[in-house]
Amino acid sequence: MILQVFSWRFKKNHEGWAMETDEYAKGIVISGRVKDVDLAVELFMEAASAGRRTTLMYNALMSAYLYNGLDWKCRKLFIEMKKEVVPTIVTYNILTSLYGRLCLVPYMERIFLEIKEANLSPNITTYNNLISGYVTAWQFDKMEWIYAFMVQGPVKPDIQTHFYMLRGYAHWKKVDKMESIYELVKDHVNEKDVVLVRTMIAAYCDSSDADRVRKIEALMKIIPEEDYRAWLHVKLINVYAQENLIEHMQSYINDAFNRNTRVVTKNVMLSIIAIFFRCNAVEELAKFLKQAESARWRICRSLYHCKMVMYSSQNRLEEMEKVLEEMEQSNIDPSKKTFLIMYRAYTDYGHRTKVEQVVGAMFKHGFEIPEDAFSS
Repeated sequence: MILQVFSWRFKKNHEGWAMETDEYAKGIVISGRVKDVDLAVELFMEAASAGRRTTLMYNALMSAYLYNGLDWKCRKLFIEMKKEVVPTIVTYNILTSLYGRLCLVPYMERIFLEIKEANLSPNITTYNNLISGYVTAWQFDKMEWIYAFMVQGPVKPDIQTHFYMLRGYAHWKKVDKMESIYELVKDHVNEKDVVLVRTMIAAYCDSSDADRVRKIEALMKIIPEEDYRAWLHVKLINVYAQENLIEHMQSYINDAFNRNTRVVTKNVMLSIIAIFFRCNAVEELAKFLKQAESARWRICRSLYHCKMVMYSSQNRLEEMEKVLEEMEQSNIDPSKKTFLIMYRAYTDYGHRTKVEQVVGAMFKHGFEIPEDAFSS
């Protein structure tokens, strides 16, 4: 609708109703927002032909380029701009945003120095762009330094500053500081920024906070059901496994199977194995392994080894032997540890013939034979 109104105004311009400079600038910005860069350039060139090649025009077109990811055009236009007009703080803010998004921190910092050299006063947008750039580049110490400077200086942090700081502390895994910032903007985050909520949950997942499960579940209630993210789901499986909450973990695992979410990270699979082992839940492990194989999850030898150890601990040696067949079907070769598990199981239960068979298999595969293999 806005673009239609402007198109009408643009048409009137050609009928003799001349457009003002700010109208051209607004038209350029609007064109950029609707991703019509060609129209933005056309408006800029027409304004230039009408003798309106001003700083406002350049800023508008630079903004359009920035919004559409045309970084090199934005930088090139800035070079041309300095030959024609004097840049303003708005110009430099566009550049700090540009270099911050690209993780080009030295260039971003150079622009900040140019602001000082030009005797311009940085504003809230300037500092927010710096903080955002440092967060993007994972330079959290500098992020924190700028924030402290703002707290003490004339340009105070605003809500956007706190959003950036919240994200920065979450990525930095500084949970205590993240929580302090969250208290300042809690209502705004909960209502408007699901992405930040997910980022906080991820920080708790990677933390050693003793109360992390409660905090995670409180934040999960804020996220709409339809706003599902597979990567976060996998993190939650890992958390519940680490916390020995087997029922919660299994619930998330079943949900992952239903959603065709795959786990491809070995560490997560090892966490799942560990909780089944700690809970002595071999039946649950066997069921999970079959489902994981069908769902093409990351299958590692440790899954089968854990199953073998648990079967052997219950003197279910035939089932332990069948695990070898399962490994073969999954194209996983037995290792020295595979044979050692069987060796210890047969030794403990006095199956001497089986012990000798395992020793023979180890020799055949070139593995070192246990020192007590031939002791009387």
